[in-house]
Amino acid sequence: MSSHSFSKNKPIEEVMVNLESLMIDIKGIKNEIIHIKEYIRKLEVRQQLEEEKQKRIEDEYVKPSSGWFY
Repeated sequence: MSSHSFSKNKPIEEVMVNLESLMIDIKGIKNEIIHIKEYIRKLEVRQQLEEEKQKRIEDEYVKPSSGWFY
């Protein structure tokens, strides 16, 4: 008996099944990467908006002048 008689599939069939499984895994990883990039982008936009808001508040704040009545 050869060692191949113990396997359920022929070697090429096993390789094909493994490749299909890998392709599905890679698709899932790609989708996760896309979601992570979108999340990071949203965080960057939120941070930028917060920084702009802080700058606007600072710009609107009028510092008291050092006039003669102070």
